[in-house]
Amino acid sequence: MLDNILANHCAPALAGIKPSNIVSCFKEENANIVEDVKELNQKLNSKDIYIEVLCECSKRFLLIVYRKEKLTQHLNKKEIKDFLVSYGYDKNYSLQDYLKRLSKRINCNEDFPHEIGAFLGYPLEDVKCFIEDKGKDCLYIGEWKVYTDLENAKKTFCRYKNCKKALSERVGKGQRLEQIFHAA
Repeated sequence: MLDNILANHCAPALAGIKPSNIVSCFKEENANIVEDVKELNQKLNSKDIYIEVLCECSKRFLLIVYRKEKLTQHLNKKEIKDFLVSYGYDKNYSLQDYLKRLSKRINCNEDFPHEIGAFLGYPLEDVKCFIEDKGKDCLYIGEWKVYTDLENAKKTFCRYKNCKKALSERVGKGQRLEQIFHAA
């Protein structure tokens, strides 16, 4: 069930404590995922929660879950815009333009677009260091590879873990995401 997958992997975005999360879903285990995403969007968009397919291959879908207002505000920060410009994004992009560009970069079969960390709300300096150091020499590995401010990162990881646990428990007891987030 898609609710379980999203609760386990995307709870911080669903709860609005980070701009977005991504999750990879195997097609063979989620045969109706496109229909399920459409149905969830109909129920959750009124609460500013959106789910989109970023890319699809023969075996998997990569979904992004986000709070539209929160992700828009995050991507409109000057330092984030300036960073994304260096990867071919335009400063005047709308949220949908940003997501289309990211999707195109994922689908072009070149190197994975590690600027995705900016979309996911990772500290920008950690995203930059990850790209520059090719994922090596980090201080710690949690939700992302930490290169700066380890103490704050660990607190954030704990917050995300607790959020995932709480949401997963509720879904595990039979509640649907639209019930939890009081969607009409």
